[in-house]
Amino acid sequence: MATTTTTTQLTETERARRQQIVDETRTSTALEGGRSSDAVHSLQDRWVRGELTRQEMSAELRRLHPSTADH
Repeated sequence: MATTTTTTQLTETERARRQQIVDETRTSTALEGGRSSDAVHSLQDRWVRGELTRQEMSAELRRLHPSTADH
């Protein structure tokens, strides 16, 4: 699934909020002994920059890592 990159102009406050969410998510995953893939990190970074909405990021994550609950 190809996505079109359209960067949304974010305030510095919103960009920092998103970065904190991503940092906390990555830390939590690491504390549980895991590590997200580079593809997931790339999607998270694009969301922080405003290139993806939360919904677009979630859809891409589900495409990369489908759940049996989705079937």
